[in-house]
Amino acid sequence: MAEKDERYYKAYMEHKTISRRGLFRAFTSGTKKVSVGVSSATSSSRSLSGEVSPAEQVLVTELVDASQVVRVVARPPGALDEVLFQKICTGCAECEVSCPEKIIHVESGLAQLDIDYGYCSMCGECQKACPTGALHAKKPHDKQNDTELRPNFSTSCQNRLYGECELCAEQCPHQAIAIADFCLPELDQAKCDGCARCKQACPFSVITMNLLPLSSHV
Repeated sequence: MAEKDERYYKAYMEHKTISRRGLFRAFTSGTKKVSVGVSSATSSSRSLSGEVSPAEQVLVTELVDASQVVRVVARPPGALDEVLFQKICTGCAECEVSCPEKIIHVESGLAQLDIDYGYCSMCGECQKACPTGALHAKKPHDKQNDTELRPNFSTSCQNRLYGECELCAEQCPHQAIAIADFCLPELDQAKCDGCARCKQACPFSVITMNLLPLSSHV
């Protein structure tokens, strides 16, 4: 994966739902890995107008790099990078209430997906309801609703053992699953958005949904 650079975080700080000053405060209040020298030097460079100075923008990038926060649970579609999500999500549960599929829950003060008994319809209601911008809808061609989950097909797959089972592929809204008789289904990573419809379509429970490894995020 190409590391997100300072331009990404600077652009996000300029998003209308969060002030740049507020985002900077969220970072500095929750991070302990920045030296006192850097923090004090940066505090003296803040502008009186409330804008984030170039030095503060650099510090935000340093904070992101220092945190090394890895996503270990699935988040609602459109969730920001985990380091930002953990700082910005307040656990208000507005996304949980708005979800028509009832697969969003707040655990340990943060919103997460639970697709054990359901799938994400990618309706975007959670993003609309989010008051902080932690669920940040992008343009459609940027795959705004990718949950970063991907199906894993067990060797117990009925198609692999007996052939003629295409239930998972039939339910995939993006034709991301290809089926050949007596073979495991093949996934097109680029087309898949992690909705988990394939998992729910499999009556044999041979599909599990796993988070993409960090190096595979796009």
